[in-house]
Amino acid sequence: MQHMPLPRISLILALCVMVGCADPRSPMGGPPDKTPPELVASEPAHETVSFAGSTVQLEFSEYVDHASFLRAVSITPTAQGRIRYRWRKRRVDIRFPGPLREHTTYLITLDNNLRDVRGVARNRPLTIAFSTGPIIDQGRIAGRVLEPLRGAGVAGMDIHAYALPDSTALDSLPDRPDYRTQTDEEGLFVFTHLREQPYSILGVQDRNRNGVADANEPYAVAPFAAIHAAPDTTAGQRIWVVTQQDTLRPAVQRVRALSHRRLQVRFTEAVVLNMRATESWTLEDSATGRPIAVNTAYQLSTTPRDVFLTTDLLPEGAYGLRPDPSLTDSSGNAMLSVLHYFDARAATDTMRLRFMGFYPPGGGGETLLSPREQPMVLFNAPVPDAALTTIVSAQDSAGQAVDVRAATEDGTAYVLEFSPPLSEDHTIAVHVHDGAQDSVYVHHYRRISEQELGSISGWVIGENAAARLVAELYATDGTTKPVATMIVDATGAFSFGRLQEASYSIRAYEDRNGNRRWDGGDLLPFIASEAIAWSAEPVSVRPRWDTALSDTLFVPARDVIK
Repeated sequence: MQHMPLPRISLILALCVMVGCADPRSPMGGPPDKTPPELVASEPAHETVSFAGSTVQLEFSEYVDHASFLRAVSITPTAQGRIRYRWRKRRVDIRFPGPLREHTTYLITLDNNLRDVRGVARNRPLTIAFSTGPIIDQGRIAGRVLEPLRGAGVAGMDIHAYALPDSTALDSLPDRPDYRTQTDEEGLFVFTHLREQPYSILGVQDRNRNGVADANEPYAVAPFAAIHAAPDTTAGQRIWVVTQQDTLRPAVQRVRALSHRRLQVRFTEAVVLNMRATESWTLEDSATGRPIAVNTAYQLSTTPRDVFLTTDLLPEGAYGLRPDPSLTDSSGNAMLSVLHYFDARAATDTMRLRFMGFYPPGGGGETLLSPREQPMVLFNAPVPDAALTTIVSAQDSAGQAVDVRAATEDGTAYVLEFSPPLSEDHTIAVHVHDGAQDSVYVHHYRRISEQELGSISGWVIGENAAARLVAELYATDGTTKPVATMIVDATGAFSFGRLQEASYSIRAYEDRNGNRRWDGGDLLPFIASEAIAWSAEPVSVRPRWDTALSDTLFVPARDVIK
């Protein structure tokens, strides 16, 4: 056996020890690390007064990712000059560019971006406060950020606090907030050690990390212009509700010729189509300016960003298309109507009208429809008006013909109405003749019996006695469209009837502008969000039973919080 010289062994062992001390990784094969970094010591200590130094030391329980620390740290008040950071294993020295302000409370906040070297992040921010004078500020503001539909907490939301000279709203937004923190896993946040004065508090999903709320970033404003920071820790918790203003206008992203008579127009977002306004589309030969007729416009429910056009013959060449200016997105933003150029293909249009299915699809046997549901038949393209009566027909359970009318908004999904109307006593069979498949498809529908329906009732009280209150009912299956909406009467009572057996949630809000939808407000110019409340637990509906909401929904007033 060959032996290694002792000096060489000593050198390798020394290197191993050095590497072992510097390597923050777990030994191979060990359990995964799920513990986030904690602050174990600081100099000065938390809530130190009369601090006279210019360097702050923070020591963590484990090695911290340096880049994440720089993303996570914020220091208030802002230093005049460059702050330097020097790392010593698990400790970081924060060196200010000069002497700190006299008689000033400083806050160092580390938000949820802080991670250890294995990528394990904190789930709530941490703050160190110290003062250069004999007194440390004790102002406190706490709250919770919620999503608007069901009131669930929003984690990781940046919370900005802007100091106000009085209890009036901001007339301009500073480049940086005076204080910053983040919400925890339940949407809770707290500012401590603030100067006792009014503040404007804004929540924002600061996606580009520039420290301000940019257009189309989700944000949350309070239902009041200002809130006063005070030492009192017993003040009731206020809520901020996330909203987003869609100000971008939809525009054409691309035009693709599927054949010499059919185009696919893709937009930057989903659009609402006025399918009958084909004369409002502009299609022209880009070389001669010769107009070409657009004959039909339609959409498929599976691709709401696309609009399909059938046109007069398009010989191979270059064309310009200007969309119908009446198109909007779901927020009502009007179309950015500019000419978009594309090349046409010489391929023959071979697409044939095909039946795509029934809605609701149901299973075997018959589909039971709630009082709010209408049956639909789906196609891959518009059905000519003259052909509808031969393609779609209906019969009752005795085999007798039933008059049926079909209407569509997008050109491919047709809502069916029967005469006599669909009821719980009779089943109607809908027949669809698909010429492309040479097949007949049949589906049976019946209204659900009134004996199988229930109701939900309850009370809503507004802190503002003159408020106009609206109650909305939602299914708890994740859908975002309300099942029903009603204005609460003068007594505060509401009732939703003729409901299928299922689980529901309720929200109520102060409809300040009378548009029967909740509005999340704006920061500049400041518009308070409409006050809102949610049912605490899902409510189950049973057949032939009125379920009373166990708790009264309380909608707070909009005001300045003293």
